[in-house]
Amino acid sequence: MNNSALWRVVDNETGTESIVSTPSEAVAFVNSRFDTDDDDEPFSITKIGPLLPKPLGAIIAWAVEKDGERTDGRTAPITIRPVVTENAIECDDVVLWGDVYVSWDHDRYTIEGPAEYSEADSAAELIEILDEYAGDYEYVPEESDSHPRLNHRELIRYGAQECANRFGHLNDDALLWLAATRITLALWRNTPVENWHAGTSPLHDGTMMRINAATTRIVRSMLSFDHVDWIAVGLAIVNPSRVLPTGQSVLDLGLACHNPDDPAHEVDPREELAEMAQAAIDWGRTYRLREKEFGLRTLIEFFCAFDNGWFGAPSWGRIVDRFLTAVDDRENAHWRMHRDKPWFDEWFTNRPADIADTTEFRRLLHAGPDLLSEEAAEWCVEGAIGYVCQDDHANGCPRCGIPPATESLASPIQDGEASHPNE
Repeated sequence: MNNSALWRVVDNETGTESIVSTPSEAVAFVNSRFDTDDDDEPFSITKIGPLLPKPLGAIIAWAVEKDGERTDGRTAPITIRPVVTENAIECDDVVLWGDVYVSWDHDRYTIEGPAEYSEADSAAELIEILDEYAGDYEYVPEESDSHPRLNHRELIRYGAQECANRFGHLNDDALLWLAATRITLALWRNTPVENWHAGTSPLHDGTMMRINAATTRIVRSMLSFDHVDWIAVGLAIVNPSRVLPTGQSVLDLGLACHNPDDPAHEVDPREELAEMAQAAIDWGRTYRLREKEFGLRTLIEFFCAFDNGWFGAPSWGRIVDRFLTAVDDRENAHWRMHRDKPWFDEWFTNRPADIADTTEFRRLLHAGPDLLSEEAAEWCVEGAIGYVCQDDHANGCPRCGIPPATESLASPIQDGEASHPNE
C-alpha cells in the first residue's frame, strides 16, 4: 500500500480521472487529453489520502475471520464475487451476497446495498459497514451429514487412505505435484474453460494441454507441507491477468473464444471468470477450515487419491517414455488405430522441427508440455499421447501385445482416468 501523498486529476468534461503521485504525472495526464485555452478550467486536481487496499483482499480477510468465529465447521454465509471487466481485469470491485456492491476509488470505498449507499475511508470502516449487512443474511445449512451420500469427513479420510494404498511410495515432492494436478482439474479444467475449448474454438487440444500444464506448475509452486494459502491458490488459477504460454492473458483467451452467435460460446467470459473466482474463493475458505480439522498433510493426501495421467502425476514419466518409444517405431502397438490411415505416414515422418530430435523431444515432455511449441503440442495430441497405455505390464498387456508371465494370470485392469494428459 502506498502511504505517500496522492492526487486525483479529473477531466471535468468527461469525468475521466487518474491518480498521480507527482506534478509531472498530472501534467502528463492533462497533456494526454487535449490542448486547452488559457481561460478554460477543464481539469481539477485534489489531494487525496493514502492509497487504501483493494476491497477483495480486505473482504476476504473479513470473511475468513467470520469463518473462524463459527463452531460448526462451516464457512460463514458470505458469498464473494469479484467483478471482471475488459478494462479492469484486476477485479477492483466486489459483489457480496449477490446484491451488495463494493467499489474502490483509491482512497475510499463505496458500498451500495439494496436500499442504502455508504462510503468508507478506511478498511476498518468498510468492515463495520459489512458487519451490519452480515447480520441481515440468514444461514442456509448445507446437506445434513446424515445424508446417505458420503460427507466431506468420510471423503477426506477415504481419499487419504486411497493415496496411501496407491502411492505410498511417493515422496513429498511427488505428492505435491499430484495434488497440483487434481486441484488444477477442479478449479481450472472442469470449469467454463472447458466450454471455451469445446466445439469450434481457437483453443485447440494442444493449446489446452500447454495451458493446463502451466496452471499445474503455478499450483505446485504454492503447495507445501508447511503452509498453503488455499484462497490464494484458487485466485492465482483464475486470475484474469495471468499470462498463459500462448502469450495471452486468461481474459484474452476467454474473449478470443467468445462468440455470441454460437450457443456453445455465447456466455460473456468476464461473467464466467467472475463465477470461477467466486467458486475459487468458496473452495479456498472451505479447505482452510478442513485443514484445521484434518491437518495439512491429510488434506493434501486426500487430493492425491487418483492419478489422471497429467504432467505432474506419477504416471506422466511412464506415458512420456512409452510415447517416445512409439514415435520412433511405426510398428509400435500404440499406432494400431492409425497406421493404416492414408495420412499417417506423412504425419508420422514430419514432426515439427523443435521435436524432430527424439532426445530433445523427451527432455521437453518430461519438463512439461507447456514448454512445447503450439505445433509440437498439437502433434502430440494428434498422436494420442493421452491414450498411451499406462499399465505397468507386470502381468503382460493384451493391449500392447505383451503376453502374461504365466497364462493363468488374468489380464490386468487398466487404472486411471481415460483423458488426454492436461487437456
